[in-house]
Amino acid sequence: ALKEVQFHQPRIPVYSNVTSEPFSSSGRIPELLGRQLTEPVQWEDTMKKLLEAGKKELFELGPGHQIKAMVKRMDANVWKGFKNVAA
Repeated sequence: ALKEVQFHQPRIPVYSNVTSEPFSSSGRIPELLGRQLTEPVQWEDTMKKLLEAGKKELFELGPGHQIKAMVKRMDANVWKGFKNVAA
């Protein structure tokens, strides 16, 4: 079903939770989303890559604060700028 969806080129770097690496090609989106359903999510590795790349503004989409708490354990300075967005 994902192969039938037309994805547009990302405007900003998108990091894959299965590779922990950024990608910029819209052609990789169906493959990577499909892999997220069947492979372990590399959340901590992805977060480390974001922090190493100098990303300081992070958002959690949804009602909880679980991810924010995990980020605090990784980097207290980034945690201060972390934003929760109700979805």
